Amino acid sequence: MKKRLKVLHIITRLDKGGSSENTLLTASGLDKGRFDVTLVFGKTKDPDGRVRRALSDNGINYRVVPRLVRQLDPWSDLTAFLRLYAIIKRGDFDIVHTHTSKAGILGRWAAKLAGVKVIIHTPHGHIFYGYFGPVRNRLFIMLERFTAHITDRIITLTQRGKDEHVKFGISKADKFVSIYSGVELEKFINSNYDPAQARESLGIPPNGPVIGTITRLEPVKGNMYFIEAIPQVIKIFPDLKVIITGDGAQKRAMENKIKELSLSRNVILRGATNDAPGALSALDIFVLPSLNEGMGRCLLEAMALSKPIIATDVGGVSEIVENGVNGILVPPKDPDALAQAIISLLGNKARADGMGKSGKGKLNRFFSAQAMVEKIEALYEELT
Repeated sequence: MKKRLKVLHIITRLDKGGSSENTLLTASGLDKGRFDVTLVFGKTKDPDGRVRRALSDNGINYRVVPRLVRQLDPWSDLTAFLRLYAIIKRGDFDIVHTHTSKAGILGRWAAKLAGVKVIIHTPHGHIFYGYFGPVRNRLFIMLERFTAHITDRIITLTQRGKDEHVKFGISKADKFVSIYSGVELEKFINSNYDPAQARESLGIPPNGPVIGTITRLEPVKGNMYFIEAIPQVIKIFPDLKVIITGDGAQKRAMENKIKELSLSRNVILRGATNDAPGALSALDIFVLPSLNEGMGRCLLEAMALSKPIIATDVGGVSEIVENGVNGILVPPKDPDALAQAIISLLGNKARADGMGKSGKGKLNRFFSAQAMVEKIEALYEELT
């Protein structure tokens, strides 16, 4: 009997978001008869125990490295690197698969020094623009180029993600493989939420236009531009409700912006939720105003519930949202364009409904969690 391959996944944190969902689905879905999986992550906010339950329910071995943090911190980074090296060296892993930027740099070099034969990285997008200023952007690009030399494969979530990595000179095209980030679509497609009840739970009327997003409240997600677009929209749709579901460092600044623009009656910052189908069911239109996006898993979730999309044309979004077919694409950092797109769809229900149906029809086996895991398993087998 062929021995199981020992696989270590490393991610900076498992806070709510697309990269953590992708990593958990991968670690959980890998065939336990062929792969012995361990997951390492840094300090994670898990107030309701969602992450621990997922790890326990799926029988995933895991280790927490508290010094593995997102921000640059030389002492923490060195401590985390030494801890990762020790874990990898003792674990005798066949494959180390890193996720996100910080874990990707530290984890890959720890794996290389520990003598791991196969090193794989999934960046879940990139940080070449939209996150930092030009100096730090150049630093990260340099680090990614250098670290790509010791990486056997880099998994991008979309073809456009691959193209952008090649454009920025991270490595040659044959280093990359594109695998769509999988989503457990069944719980969205088969959900039976009543939009009126979902709105009632949010304290808003059952009728009237409702738009919104599920996001992290961080600058790169472009939520400020979304808020800045709303005054134009309520001139035409004064009863509009905007539901922003999520949490993050920009919450206070967004609250201040809502007050500054006198939008407290229209815009609701709901906070984070584990009930994405319920949050989405209340919406007429789903909006994604990001400045940078690897793929946008939330887009697939919204499409599964037949929601028309308005999104910024960044990263791999255009591979999910076909402009004029299942949604409208607008430039990033452009509240005027965002407002006009919202007004256009709110004013044409037939067009919006048609886009929602087209979006649901676009979903197929390529976007399922099972398809993602099968492609990752095939990559593991190919490289070992």
